Amino acid sequence: MILSRIICLLTVLLFSFSLFAQQPLNFDFEEMSVEGIARPWGWSVFMLPSGAEISLDSTIKQNGKFSLQFFSENKTESDSGPSLGYWLSPYELTGKKLVLRGLVKTEKMNGFVQAIIIAYGDTGLIKEVKSADFQSVTDWNPFEIEFSINTHAHSYYVILNMSGGGKAWFDGFHLTVDGVEKQSLEVADDFNKEQRNWLEKNTSVITNVNPKVQGEQTDYSDLESFRLAVGDAKIIALGEATHGTSEFFKLKHRLLQYAVQELGVRVFAIEANQLEVEKINRYVQKGKGTAEQVIKVMFRVWNTEEMLALIKWMRTYNLQNPSRRIEFVGFDLQDPSLPMDSLSHFISDREPALLPVIDSLQHSYREAWRERDYPQAADSVRAEWKTNSDLVLELFSERKSTWLGEAKSEEGKIRVEWAIQNATVVSQAADIAYSQIVSRRDTFMAENIRWIESQRKPGNRIIVWAHDSHIARGDAPDFQYNYHSGESMGSYLSDMYGDNYRAFGLFTYGGQYSATISYTNYKVVPVDAMTAPRGSFDEALHRLAKEAGMNQLFLNLRPALKEKNNDWLLQPRPVRFVGYATSDFDFGAVMSVPYQFDGVFFVDWTAASRMLR
Repeated sequence: MILSRIICLLTVLLFSFSLFAQQPLNFDFEEMSVEGIARPWGWSVFMLPSGAEISLDSTIKQNGKFSLQFFSENKTESDSGPSLGYWLSPYELTGKKLVLRGLVKTEKMNGFVQAIIIAYGDTGLIKEVKSADFQSVTDWNPFEIEFSINTHAHSYYVILNMSGGGKAWFDGFHLTVDGVEKQSLEVADDFNKEQRNWLEKNTSVITNVNPKVQGEQTDYSDLESFRLAVGDAKIIALGEATHGTSEFFKLKHRLLQYAVQELGVRVFAIEANQLEVEKINRYVQKGKGTAEQVIKVMFRVWNTEEMLALIKWMRTYNLQNPSRRIEFVGFDLQDPSLPMDSLSHFISDREPALLPVIDSLQHSYREAWRERDYPQAADSVRAEWKTNSDLVLELFSERKSTWLGEAKSEEGKIRVEWAIQNATVVSQAADIAYSQIVSRRDTFMAENIRWIESQRKPGNRIIVWAHDSHIARGDAPDFQYNYHSGESMGSYLSDMYGDNYRAFGLFTYGGQYSATISYTNYKVVPVDAMTAPRGSFDEALHRLAKEAGMNQLFLNLRPALKEKNNDWLLQPRPVRFVGYATSDFDFGAVMSVPYQFDGVFFVDWTAASRMLR
């Protein structure tokens, strides 16, 4: 049970100790997270049952500013209380003796608290060592845990657990590795001089990230290396290590301008709900509504001044180039509400007699979405959603040929194609709701991009915008060193299109980004991005950027897989992974980078995206 929670929370453990180049250890609880006293930096909540609290305490402490306090209202000692964990980079721990020392104090406990060191490998739990159970410890009591393993582990954790009710405090933790006290941990081999020379040889300077403004002279000569890396690819994917970095938005806007004007790209596709985004496309194509209105259909992370500027530029471009218009489309499937409404509307026009059947099949799932986003229900109810959505898709699909034959115009045929696609999206969403396999989303997004491509004229090129983790090719032989274990959207697109798919990551050394405070507190705030650690491509590129006196570079990784003696290039290294919520240690993910991306755009120092709402 703990294992499943840890695996789910590994991505959450990925805010910032900008003074540290490696993984800092906040074992004295002195640094707050972006959540303030509700959680110390780097420590992630594994369990927080109703009636339980975790907080930093400045009144009862052994040293420093704070101790860590657990509180639970549980009446019996068998009831689970709060649990907190700290992920440790395994790089310098294997085969070493770890000793964790600390202090514990309790009050009115009817259960116990304990500290644990635990390690996981490819096949699951390798080893765990627990401290004594502390129940009635009215004064600070020391503990010590010794831990060592000789087999490789991909995850080490320090876990603090409470069972039962009462109060407990932790303070004064210290970790030694082979007798050396650690304030931070190394996370990877550093690049040596020869390796840095290879990176420099394959790196070019990007003169600026800012998109061209109206009337400005265009100079794209700095993007020549990017053009060569793109080649003749039909699908060009642009990633981002965070969803809230201003320079990432601006650079991708500039790359879109370049791709439209120089590479013949005519479609811009973004990680946003497919049918909703058609409202933006109608503005971009026909001027329906305003940019400020239509941008609201996208996820909060895209509601930025930078994205608004991109949408307005696309509208201006289409006005000036009516014979070479570009489209703004989506490929995500998370909210099936509008597609379900669209299916009912379509069938009421095309086959009214079938409307009661379609509405009946969709009723339960549609009403669940009216009540709340991402609804949960019993297994049997979710199975019904899936079965019924598949039936709707089947009913629509078997009528497709007839409807296309009856269509009297190209617009009528397009409407039929959209009806089938909307039924497909509803089925995709219901599949994830039923299976609870979130990674299926990447499969379906890839399928939706293939549908988008199939609806365009041959030779039409597409720019795709999504997180690095979605666009990654996932070609590493060892699945654990691929994003989403090799089940990324990019891996499916790579399988579908082969060399006609190219993926480009966007990395940064440090700065700020915008994100929600947590996965439950949706307030968007500017967050400090942790500076990249030694051994990461980000940190190596940072050195090159400083030497060049530039803030941004492009690294062409296409030659990496063909390079002789390229083990150092292909070895797993930490990469920044920040989703829509803040991340403490940004580099908890470890990837074989050249197997993920054909190239990497690097911005040395960044700012948070500017939110509209």
